[in-house]
Amino acid sequence: MSAARRLRHLVALLGALALLLSGAATATAAPTAPAAPAASAALTGLDGTWSCSVPSGYVYDQVTQTGQCGSGSWPGPSYHLRTPVDGLTACATAPGFVYDSVTGTTACDQLGRTPTTTYRLRTPVDGMTACATNPGWTYDLVTSTQTCSQLSGVTATTYRLRIPVNGLWACSVPSGWTYTSTTTNYDCAYYRGSTATKYLLAH
Repeated sequence: MSAARRLRHLVALLGALALLLSGAATATAAPTAPAAPAASAALTGLDGTWSCSVPSGYVYDQVTQTGQCGSGSWPGPSYHLRTPVDGLTACATAPGFVYDSVTGTTACDQLGRTPTTTYRLRTPVDGMTACATNPGWTYDLVTSTQTCSQLSGVTATTYRLRIPVNGLWACSVPSGWTYTSTTTNYDCAYYRGSTATKYLLAH
């Protein structure tokens, strides 16, 4: 094979290799959920126990008054600790979780007399409807439902949660993102009949 022919073969081979690498470079990974805040929620050693305080990484689903947690002759609150997991109904929310339902129960009142709000904790999933948004996420639709309201017969705002990705039309611009276009429609409006801005996300 002549030197010129070998050179042509080498150029063709390098061109094919460059095209292959170019295709690999433009491939994009599937969207993944934003990382949840670091927390000790994986700890389960105190799950189901009673404590005079609620340590980081735990929530509680009952509270009562007890002399063991009091001062002198005065009783103090004792909390039934729970490790946050998807579907748990708790007296408080937890970092890295959202909630999709609220109810009222006296179990979360220190005196056991007044119904106090409880939250059904949920691990956020792209496309789910929740009563609250989550840091690092966005939402693309606002609705309302009684399941998120603390008042009987009154509706409250719900959000369709979305993982931020390039090209998503969203109701909010997450931290670290920008947008390349806007539009106005009813998707993100909190009040019936009004309009709100929607953003085309870019990163």
